[in-house]
Amino acid sequence: MIVLSYIKENIRAIGIDDGYFKPKTKSKTKLVAVLLRADCRLEGILCNEISVDALDATQLILKMLKSNEEKFLKQASAIFLDGINFAGFNIVDADLLQKELGLPIIVVFRKMPRMREIAKALQRFEDRDLRMELIKKAGKIHKADKIFFQCKGIDASTAKQLIKKFSIHSHLPEPVRIAHLIASAITLGRSTTP
Repeated sequence: MIVLSYIKENIRAIGIDDGYFKPKTKSKTKLVAVLLRADCRLEGILCNEISVDALDATQLILKMLKSNEEKFLKQASAIFLDGINFAGFNIVDADLLQKELGLPIIVVFRKMPRMREIAKALQRFEDRDLRMELIKKAGKIHKADKIFFQCKGIDASTAKQLIKKFSIHSHLPEPVRIAHLIASAITLGRSTTP
């Protein structure tokens, strides 16, 4: 588990976000991972395709990062995810991700998730119970300034410090903000504000 004294001046973190997709018309979208130093020096970008509403997000992230271990995993001290789900309801197993990669996982949200609405939306899936379990398994939702977060492999207090250290131009940590800008530009032809 990462401790507060471990947060160095130019600590690096990975940010992951997905690109835009039109529900019911696109079966895939892009998933982007960036490696960013706390001083905003961009040190690497990874991109792959992710299936809309599938359950391959965890395995895809593991494959992307493990195949670039020297550049990404050995350099980073934490991973920020822009939400627990990508490409619709392609939900990440944050617990498995943390155990497999050995890095703290911090899932950030702009708004408090509305669990009733999420549960209702999941009713269309045969494996809805598994998807809801993955959401719950990500842990308790905490608040840091104007965003919310879940964390694995790191205590909430230290996660807040990391969020603060990387939140330079907005309330979102820069690795997630930059991953969003790149993913939206790849899929829409222009970047959108996260």
